[in-house]
Amino acid sequence: MDDSDPAAIEDAREELQGLLVAQAQAGVPEQVLVELLREQAAEIEQFGYIPRRWEQPDQQEISKR
Repeated sequence: MDDSDPAAIEDAREELQGLLVAQAQAGVPEQVLVELLREQAAEIEQFGYIPRRWEQPDQQEISKR
């Protein structure tokens, strides 16, 4: 995704919002979600990318194939 692609940015925003709503509906307190987002954003800023260790175990198996 290009940083300047408004449609891709909006799609990503909607997907993230959907994920956050699902987590809140599952009982995760909103303040916990905010803190987790802050922590993850700090890691992304530090490394300049999303650390691949964040992948789900089933995604890691697929990417090894």
